[in-house]
Amino acid sequence: MTQDPFYEPPSPPKTNYYEPTAQKNSNKTLIIIIVVVAVLLLCCCCAAAVWFLWTYGDAIMYELGLNILSLFMK
Repeated sequence: MTQDPFYEPPSPPKTNYYEPTAQKNSNKTLIIIIVVVAVLLLCCCCAAAVWFLWTYGDAIMYELGLNILSLFMK
């Protein structure tokens, strides 16, 4: 009686019971576009704030009473 010690019975044929209807596609392009638009919008807002403060900063500081010359005159 000689039997192979590593004998395995033949496996049953593979049947695919689950067939995906649609693969889930991660759309990275949309995420990249949203991030780029958000960064550009942030940069534009910062540039507008810098321009506004550069143009009207002295008048704002004077109205608030934070004039630097008044600090040195005391």
